[in-house]
Amino acid sequence: MSDFSKTVEIIKRLEERMSLSLRVYSSSWYQEKLGMRIYPVKGEEERYLGVWSKDKKLYFADPLFLEPEEEKGKFFFLYPFHFKNYLSLSDYFPDLKPQPAGVKTSLGCGDRLGLVSRAHLEAVKNYPAFPVIAQQSPRELQKMGRTFQDVLLCAVWGVLESENPVPFGADADHLKDEEYLRAGIESGFTMYTLDGSGVADYYILSKSEKELQKIFDSMSQEEKQIFNRYADRTFTVGSGLELDFQRKKFFPLFKVYFPVINFVEKMNFLLQEELSSYDLEISLDEGEGVTSPEVHFFVAEELHHRGIDFQSLAPRFPGSFEKAIDYEGNIQEFSSSLRNHVTVQQEIGGYRLSLHSGSDKFSIYPVFSQETNQLFHVKTSGTSWLKGLEVVAHKNPQLFRKIYELSEEELEENRKAYQISFTREDIHRDMDTIPDKELPSLFSHPLIRQFLHISYGSVWQVFKSELSHLFFQYEEEHYRLVRENMERHLHFLFSLNK
Repeated sequence: MSDFSKTVEIIKRLEERMSLSLRVYSSSWYQEKLGMRIYPVKGEEERYLGVWSKDKKLYFADPLFLEPEEEKGKFFFLYPFHFKNYLSLSDYFPDLKPQPAGVKTSLGCGDRLGLVSRAHLEAVKNYPAFPVIAQQSPRELQKMGRTFQDVLLCAVWGVLESENPVPFGADADHLKDEEYLRAGIESGFTMYTLDGSGVADYYILSKSEKELQKIFDSMSQEEKQIFNRYADRTFTVGSGLELDFQRKKFFPLFKVYFPVINFVEKMNFLLQEELSSYDLEISLDEGEGVTSPEVHFFVAEELHHRGIDFQSLAPRFPGSFEKAIDYEGNIQEFSSSLRNHVTVQQEIGGYRLSLHSGSDKFSIYPVFSQETNQLFHVKTSGTSWLKGLEVVAHKNPQLFRKIYELSEEELEENRKAYQISFTREDIHRDMDTIPDKELPSLFSHPLIRQFLHISYGSVWQVFKSELSHLFFQYEEEHYRLVRENMERHLHFLFSLNK
């Protein structure tokens, strides 16, 4: 009998003993020196390591199955898959540690629930994109009651499930403070997206000329020197893009983004103290107003002047990038803005452009891919959650109706964290009048998709147990929908290759 068949047999006995529903995955990890083979074993809410070993030594902590099952000189143990055991496991299997992407083309695959990393990996494997499968922001952690450790564990589990594992990254997204930066470092993340919008003083853009002069007069000599490196100069980049740093026009922008540059420098110093290698992304997309090529040039050039190497930068482009729906705006205007940013990026060199809130922005993927020459980072996330809700609508209509009702009740609280345009009237439905078979059709309505997207935190907190049971029961269908959704994103991004 094979190790896998024997594992299945043992787990069936343990299910009865532990009153659990468990699933053994055929993907195994073998450590030849130790004679150790590991099978992932998953329950509805917990994950385990099924370990075959040639001796009785405990390689991991907190064994759940204390009486080794002897079979041909080997012994079987069951361990919980918690962070301490992950650290030990990754020492035996270094491929389970996330890696920096560098300046490779990459795709961020945010997984709000931490359930579908295998599906994301299956989608990306046929495309030339480095998968960043652990991707969460502090805002999302708070809404879900998760930690960076949990996010990484869930991503690694997707790798364990995969038959052909590939290198992957882990992004501590939209960091605004040292607390979450250190949490990302301690958890082993390899990418840090720094969001300086919290320190940027956008109010200065409305100041009068007289008020601006007072602000200038109060600046330190060092700050004035930095300002004067750019003021009243014209920089020609690329084949003729002129960047105008006329003093009066540039000064308010300088005062907005100078604190952002200082913030990045401070956070990067902390990273350098702890890590030898990591990806750094500069997020400008949360700022007010469209990022001009002058602002892009100033921020990137000044960071490089200070010796700060970064791998990607996310401008704020014209148009609307609301969650879970396609781009809204003038595509020609977007293309023109993008072309200018590409020109600046190529002039300075050493990093990629990044597109945030990238889920479902199908109409601009081809131009984004073409203008960047397919050298980019694109962040996606929320629509994988929507695919999970589609499974709920198909398999448990009653639960879906409860989710919809709760989402309406929590709408005002949920919308605080997001820029959205729909009203309550746009999404209100008398759910009692909609037949079960028509519930999945709700996902064809863009505003309803957006409404359900922003509800993930409140829904998970209330219905975690029911959803965990359903997603465990219909795992393959859940994975299939997520994979197909991600493949659609990748098709549009890489259609020039097809």
